[in-house]
Amino acid sequence: MPQIAPNHRIVFNKQIAHGFPVPGEHISLDKSQSIDLDGVPLNGGFLTKTLMLSPEPAMRERMRDPKIPSFTTTLVVGHTVVGFGLVVVLRSEKEGIKVGDHMYGMTPWEAYTVQPYIEGRVDYKLAEWPAGTFDMDSLALQVVPDPRGAFPWSNYCSILGIPGLSAFAGFEAYADAKEGETVYISSGASGVGSMVIQLAKMKGMKVIASAGSNEKVEYMKKLGADVAFNYKTSLVADILRENGPLDLYWDNVGGSHLAAAIDALTVSGRIIMCGVAEEYNVAHEDRYPVKNTSLIFKKRLRVQGFLIADHAQTMVPRFFSEIPALVAQGKLLSQEHLIQGIENAPNAFVDMLKGGFPVGKPIIVVAQE
Repeated sequence: MPQIAPNHRIVFNKQIAHGFPVPGEHISLDKSQSIDLDGVPLNGGFLTKTLMLSPEPAMRERMRDPKIPSFTTTLVVGHTVVGFGLVVVLRSEKEGIKVGDHMYGMTPWEAYTVQPYIEGRVDYKLAEWPAGTFDMDSLALQVVPDPRGAFPWSNYCSILGIPGLSAFAGFEAYADAKEGETVYISSGASGVGSMVIQLAKMKGMKVIASAGSNEKVEYMKKLGADVAFNYKTSLVADILRENGPLDLYWDNVGGSHLAAAIDALTVSGRIIMCGVAEEYNVAHEDRYPVKNTSLIFKKRLRVQGFLIADHAQTMVPRFFSEIPALVAQGKLLSQEHLIQGIENAPNAFVDMLKGGFPVGKPIIVVAQE
């Protein structure tokens, strides 16, 4: 008898120019599909069961009209959302991939997938995109080691996933951190920001970090931040003025935080731009106008943006050779906020964009082993 299972998925329904996506309008749950787990053809690939999904801010950028240039390719209207996730292999015809392997990377947001997937991939040739556009779907699934109880599997969607890797790659490549220097980290309680706090403290830096709730402020202090504050109740410029000058600014937010940091940076200071959360859901004409950019040349500041793809060859091997051991030893901390059920993925994604979750990287638990 065939083993038919429901294959619930999250579908991308509609592009969005600005504002927050609306669950049910832009992304929604589709319960119409099923799959024969024993009989579905693998065609030399492998069948995976989705365990966890990891909503990331870059997914919002992928919901735009493809005609609008950006750093990443887009999702495809009418197809399954493709994002980061943790899966386990149920069947395999692919050499090097065996039943029981756990894998992390880009995968369709659905219960079961025959990999490598076709539906949901961008149906444009990469050559048609502007130079420098990153094909997010190219971040293929990779086998990850069994932590054997040293840390939870969910860590692969936070400190040992794209958030941790982004922090590690950018910090190691561009921070030029020195003991005794001062760094400001915006969105310090996020998956990326929480990792940067800990990396900076390991280098002996003084860390100033901000977040949008008092609970997140306490979490940043637990991670080692010397000055942690709620940017909704304290003025960023005042805090930086009182505790600066800055040698380095790690930017996860952009806008008003960037302007305040430029004012507070010392001569020859550095800015690492990892994200612009303040702009993702705002129309271009309504974005915060940074008016002090003349200080970039007056102070001889160095401003550096980056993508993971820029450092895949050098930083990824280092990351997985160094960071898992530190996590297992408790020298690097991670906290996740688990949301049960794929049906909650649309709301979880939007709540992440709005900063509405309590402490911890939001992760959607789709299924158990």
